[in-house]
Amino acid sequence: MTGRRRRHPPLLLAALVAQIATTAPAMAQVAAPPVAPAASAPEDDADTRDVTWTLDIDAPPALRTLLARYLDLSRYLATPDTARVPRGELMRLRQAAPAQARALLETEGYFNASVSTQARDNGSVIALKLLVEPGPRARVSQARVEFEGPLSVAAEAGEPAAVALVDRVRSRWSLPAGEAYTQDRWSSAKGEVLALLRAEGYATAGWSGTVAQVRAVEDRAALFLVADSGPLYRFGAVQVTGLDHVDAEAVQALQTFSAGQPLREQALLDYQDRLVKSALFDSVAIEMEPDPALADAMPVVVKVRERSLQQATLGLGISDNTGPRVTLEHLHQRVFDFPWQAKSKLQLGRTDQQASVDLTSHPLPGPYRNLVSASIGQTDASGLEVTSQRARIGRSKDDERLERLYYLEWQRSLTRQLDNGLTVDDTSALSGNYQWIWRQLDHPLLPTKGVSLSLDTALGRSFTTTAQRSGVFGRLNGRLTHYATLGQNWYSTSRLQIGQVLSATDVAVPYSLLFRTGGDDSVRGYAYQSLGPSNAAGTAVGGRVTAVGSVELARPILARMPALWGATFIDAGNAAPDWPSYKAALGYGVGLRWRSPVGALRLDLAYGQQVRKVRLHFSVGITF
Repeated sequence: MTGRRRRHPPLLLAALVAQIATTAPAMAQVAAPPVAPAASAPEDDADTRDVTWTLDIDAPPALRTLLARYLDLSRYLATPDTARVPRGELMRLRQAAPAQARALLETEGYFNASVSTQARDNGSVIALKLLVEPGPRARVSQARVEFEGPLSVAAEAGEPAAVALVDRVRSRWSLPAGEAYTQDRWSSAKGEVLALLRAEGYATAGWSGTVAQVRAVEDRAALFLVADSGPLYRFGAVQVTGLDHVDAEAVQALQTFSAGQPLREQALLDYQDRLVKSALFDSVAIEMEPDPALADAMPVVVKVRERSLQQATLGLGISDNTGPRVTLEHLHQRVFDFPWQAKSKLQLGRTDQQASVDLTSHPLPGPYRNLVSASIGQTDASGLEVTSQRARIGRSKDDERLERLYYLEWQRSLTRQLDNGLTVDDTSALSGNYQWIWRQLDHPLLPTKGVSLSLDTALGRSFTTTAQRSGVFGRLNGRLTHYATLGQNWYSTSRLQIGQVLSATDVAVPYSLLFRTGGDDSVRGYAYQSLGPSNAAGTAVGGRVTAVGSVELARPILARMPALWGATFIDAGNAAPDWPSYKAALGYGVGLRWRSPVGALRLDLAYGQQVRKVRLHFSVGITF
């Protein structure tokens, strides 16, 4: 930059230039250039097609791989036309091999390597051997990172953000004193610094000077670097292209930054992620071309491709919980020309039939989305026929890792005995609800590391026609799932669910708000929702408390099929009228996992200890 050239360079940068000039003879070369073929003596030009040449590299495994890949002699002998290479040329490559090998070893930090060659010729075979003694590896004696430009000025003035960034760059420097020096690590460390500076708003950051001063006789390297931050870029106007049935206000509502704030890479990535998750667009691209002249108000261009105004989907599925099913869904992105999405769903299954309509507003400032929904369904579970009706109005807010949902809900559950049609329960309720889901996972669909936590709360009043009385109730339900990588290709999944209905024992609560366990994603080895308090006919009618825990270990079965895993697991849990009467049921077994791009397909064979039976479970997807 011209401004930097006019002022006197920093003292450290001047020192770096002097060090480079005075220590150049001691600096390591990255790699020796390929040896060009030279003219051979006439007596060496004899055709070698009747002589076999071999090369054995005697070196530690990692270095052997390096030399076999990049050494000219090794590459020549690996070609199918070796027999046509003149003998003189092969002899010349043999003579050049030690020097070239030492240059290659220097890129891995070995500056005092001893390399020699041996040859054994029995007339038909010439066996060459490269003897490598790498010696000690050079280590970093010191690493010093300095700054110039606006970041340095701001840090010297004590601006907290600039001071914190300078400290973060230095603390994250990945080649500190004591670490082994290699050319790859040196290049990688420099790239990481520039990536961090650019991600924090210094989009044109670069190096004013870098030097690795290697003292070969001492096997150490001193690293000195000066980074020129360039200007701090700030958000300017956001231009959106590609809109038709989505209003620009909906796109703007998902912004969590404003003009004048530092233009950080993570803010753009989060903005793009929110636009994708809005389900309004098929693709989203955010473009920004750094221009120092516009650094104080850098324009950002958002290019979107909207989803079709209407979409219809036909789905087929099957699970051991509810059997086969057919699903028909229809999505309208702007119903009746209002900025609302309408999703209609009809599901027909052997034991489960559902119909629902969900209306969700396009994003609003906050960003929030309003919602209105209604559904009706009938489910057969553990000897009962349950007819449910529900209407809901509320609002949601989703951040990068946190989802929140607030809503007011009316619901009714009519429960009949399957065998004789007698009414077991007919209760409705009006309640206020809050759902909170937090995720910190390494992958949204196929996590192997991280934590997810969900909490549901409700406070309402029930209305019943049964012998129990109407009254006030509360409901709490939480679920924690932990994923861990254990090493040796072993992975663990642990989950814990605890729930309770808070009310007087004689206050009726709708069947859908009570707890039942059993089945896939609960306690395997038992039928779907078969565990819990039972009526006189032996069917689970639901409990007011529940606790379920599970531990699973899994690993890939075959190296050539890394997506196919084997697993072993143990589940324990139940539902009960109260905690004193709670007693966990145990299930355990083995299973297969196929980690497909759309989620995990699970097949489990589980033994239910309480019922003394083996049960097969299968499902697609992942539940948090």
